Amino acid sequence: MLGGLARFWTRPAVLFVIVALGLLGSFGLDWVQADAAMGSVARERGAALFRLIELTRNWNAGHGGVYVPVTPTTPPNPWLEHPRRDLRTDDGRALTMVNPAYMTRQIVEIAQQAEGIQLHITSLKPIRPANAPDAWEASALKRFEAGTAEVIELIPGESPVHRYMAPLRIREPCLQCHAKQGYALGQIRGGISVTMPASQLLEIRTSDRIRSAAVHLLTLAIAAALLHLLFMRNRSHVAVLEALAADQEQVIHDRTRDLSLANQELERQLADRELAAAVFENAGEAIIVTDKAGNFVEVNPAFTTMTGYTADDVLGRPVSILKSGRHPPEFYAAMWQGVKENNSWQGEVWNRRKDGEIFVVRLSITRVARIGQAVRYVATLTDITHSKELEEDLRHRAYHDPLTDLPNRALFTDRLRVAILQGERHGRGFALCFIDLDSFKPINDTLGHAAGDELLVETARRLRLGVRAADTVARLGGDEFAAILSEVGSRREVEEVAERIVADLARPFILQAGTASISCSIGIALFPEHGRDSDSLQRSADKALYAVKDSTRNAYRIAPDGASESAPSP
Repeated sequence: MLGGLARFWTRPAVLFVIVALGLLGSFGLDWVQADAAMGSVARERGAALFRLIELTRNWNAGHGGVYVPVTPTTPPNPWLEHPRRDLRTDDGRALTMVNPAYMTRQIVEIAQQAEGIQLHITSLKPIRPANAPDAWEASALKRFEAGTAEVIELIPGESPVHRYMAPLRIREPCLQCHAKQGYALGQIRGGISVTMPASQLLEIRTSDRIRSAAVHLLTLAIAAALLHLLFMRNRSHVAVLEALAADQEQVIHDRTRDLSLANQELERQLADRELAAAVFENAGEAIIVTDKAGNFVEVNPAFTTMTGYTADDVLGRPVSILKSGRHPPEFYAAMWQGVKENNSWQGEVWNRRKDGEIFVVRLSITRVARIGQAVRYVATLTDITHSKELEEDLRHRAYHDPLTDLPNRALFTDRLRVAILQGERHGRGFALCFIDLDSFKPINDTLGHAAGDELLVETARRLRLGVRAADTVARLGGDEFAAILSEVGSRREVEEVAERIVADLARPFILQAGTASISCSIGIALFPEHGRDSDSLQRSADKALYAVKDSTRNAYRIAPDGASESAPSP
């Protein structure tokens, strides 16, 4: 009978679910189509404005620029280099040439005043600083170089806008101004971004979505009502049968459950008490039980072995006696907040033993709350100090030179990458120095390799003393060293450090095998003048280094700017 009742109600339920899923899919499609329609309208508007500007610019470029009277709103263009930029008519009127870029800016001002639309001509290599791209435009320009035809995107916010951008390609008239920047015919030299208010389109999209939701909800309500009417006539009969069946099943279920739970609870209590006592006393990890206020209630023998505190030392006292002082108050606040929200917390914590020794543990805290009993917190501690020390030692060995303890090439490469990222992000310059010891091989040949190693260790010490604590000194291999001078304010500051290093390494080395004298050659590259990536900077510094090695030695050289050469400085 129960199976028949279930099947009776299953059929309309399945039918209703099918209808609901169909309406949900239809609503989802309408939702996506509203977005697509808004994007299509925004793209068409942006493309039309871009095409209008492009045609106007092409007309201007095709005529070699046009002359207009000089007015307060149309002054001479300071960024236009043209022998006949400014003219004066026979009657004395001052005229100035308006090139495509200047005309675009005039149109931008009109469009912004009339429609609130912002247009911006930009390039990765702008002649006029105001034409430099923002982050969104720079990303779009790179996508154009990769083959993207246009970019349209909705930028949300208090005043949402649609941003559209398409590329500008070099045409024959454009070469008059842009050939000197290295552009060739047909290349992408920049683009025009169009920023259009999106509020009206968003309102239309929202209205469409609300209307679609209302229609689909109404349809769903009608379908539910029809299904309800279809099965309403048999409702009373089915309800009586179901109630009778449910009452019988409930009585049987309740009696069976009560007996089962009673037996399970008795067995569990006995087993739990025995097991908990055995685990607590014999566990290899330290176990702490505290009250709600964080005071010790119970500890196991492993806790005494780990910390040196006996049960008598800590019972009734706060667990804060284990604090090492390495964590700020915010750390413990976040830990207890995690326990409060999730009833548990896991992490690594530095503690202090009874003798004052600092050690690190893997800590796991669990909140235990039973009906009629006080709240308790159970914590297990696993000493991972040795593992941490071994991990740190292996990490240090992997990234430091075993002889001088300076960063090795791998760590130096990573720090150079970080210096470049920080320089790009914050606009900070730094210097990359390649340092090569002159006449080092004769030291090994005459005094022995042990003396050579001793000289390298002393060289590392002098290099460290010659730079700031924030700078990086590394040994790349053999007699090759390198340094990264962070946040340098001027070339003179770099030159002072280089002069100090040259002088320090020219002083005699007092070794166990005798006195030795060497010198050094230094090649220097500055960021961003000599490169904005690791390879470019290293090539520039390497060329400067070998220029010194091939000339005077015992000197430094900063990489030349462009094709110019700089003489080595002693």
